[in-house]
This record gives sequence, structure tokens and C-alpha cells, in this order.
Amino acid sequence: MNLYKGYRVEDHASFLFDDVLPAVVGYANSQGVQTGVAAFAVFLTMAGLMAIEGVGRDEIIRAIDEMRFPADSTPDVPA
Repeated sequence: MNLYKGYRVEDHASFLFDDVLPAVVGYANSQGVQTGVAAFAVFLTMAGLMAIEGVGRDEIIRAIDEMRFPADSTPDVPA
């Protein structure tokens, strides 16, 4: 099952960078954990939900491999 036929992750950039990323950073700060720890927990949860929807492990891994953000293009997120 491919949930992204005809869709692009870039179409959701404002939601990801304006809503999701600040929520993850804010949560991590409030819990006193590294942002990567909170982000990984979110990732595992989302991967699990995608698997329930029928997205295969190989497809999830392929998506990870194809999604690369250059360090200099990531937005600043208030702490």
C-alpha cells in the first residue's frame, strides 16, 4: 500500500515545520529530554500507525532513505 501516490511530503511542509516540529521541541524541553529522543518516540508511533494502515516495513525504510534534509535548510525552532 502506498499512501503517498500523487502526494508530496513537501505539500505538508508548513504543518510539519510550523506545528509538528515546535510541538516536539516544546515537549522535549518540558520533559527535560533531548529533542531527538522525543522525535524518535514520535517517529516510532507514526511508523506503527502507518504499519497498521498497511504500509510495509520496506516502504517505510525506503521513505526514510529518500527523505534527507540538508542541515542548512532546516528552520530555526524556538526553544
